[in-house]
Amino acid sequence: MYRSLIILFALFALNANANAETNNDPFGDYLGLEIEKLELEQTLFGESNVNEAVSIESVSVIELEEDLELGFETSDYLPEDFNAKVGMNNIDWNTIKLYEVEEELEIGFNTKDYLPEGFNPFKGMHCETSRVSSAK
Repeated sequence: MYRSLIILFALFALNANANAETNNDPFGDYLGLEIEKLELEQTLFGESNVNEAVSIESVSVIELEEDLELGFETSDYLPEDFNAKVGMNNIDWNTIKLYEVEEELEIGFNTKDYLPEGFNPFKGMHCETSRVSSAK
């Protein structure tokens, strides 16, 4: 009886000691994980030659159609004879006015300190003056 209890305790202590030991070789673990990752990629994607050209005809596209369940009937909340596409192509883009909002950008340093002497960003462009001035 005592003998089996001692053996059981020894097995428990040996197992606890084995679990408590730390691995001092993290490179081995990392290398093992990288090899496992490469093997998995090879299994999933097979062997491919990067230099080999792929024709567009060989590529197949699969479109997934997913049904959206809202949990209520949308037609209960829309007017009768509602058509979302009515007037879709009736926009006159010439009547739409675009406004550009000028934002002042503060970058925290003077850009002239980092440009070559005599720098002209408009050089080569058609402009009436070759001088660049900034309004301040």
